[in-house]
Amino acid sequence: MSSDTQLILQAIPFGNGLCLDLGGNKGLLRDPLEKRGYRYINLDVRHFGGNEPSLIGDAHLLPFKDDALDMVVSKDTLEHFLEPKAAVTEVHRVLKTGGQFVIWVPWMHPFHGDDFYRYSPIGLKHLLRDFDLVSLESPLGVFTVVGLATIEALKRIRLGFLEQPLKHFCRLLDRFFTRHQKRPASFAAAYLIVACKPVN
Repeated sequence: MSSDTQLILQAIPFGNGLCLDLGGNKGLLRDPLEKRGYRYINLDVRHFGGNEPSLIGDAHLLPFKDDALDMVVSKDTLEHFLEPKAAVTEVHRVLKTGGQFVIWVPWMHPFHGDDFYRYSPIGLKHLLRDFDLVSLESPLGVFTVVGLATIEALKRIRLGFLEQPLKHFCRLLDRFFTRHQKRPASFAAAYLIVACKPVN
């Protein structure tokens, strides 16, 4: 399991509700979320083999009734939505009051397949303005950013086998130097956000 997936799971409490993995691709979160007690639904735009996703659909027009879900997880997907505000509005609609929206988005990270956006902390707060913001963290900081750039260079000279040790080392440095950080770092590799649908 990747370290970013582990960080997301640390932000998700155990529960027994209905959880949507928005853009969940091959369903890598299915097993860990079901072990946490959730009934898991994976929605994506196309089939990825096996039984994933559970539903084919569009994040801009979710196929659920109002107030139907207890949690929505968006890991590495918000940057791929053509109209992110429409997708976030749909998440707000389908979440129950008090339901959580857990998001992982890249910041200083290489562009990858159909990337439309990068979100700063200010941009994320604005995009999620209809939610109560529980937390906004940058668990992967400047050392991970430098590590990602170094890894890309190493792959070009056939030293890609150093990727995992370098990632591990960079994340240890990030944890050591950002442990007491009060606000998200400017040089973040990614942001982890937990938002909650407020009680009206």
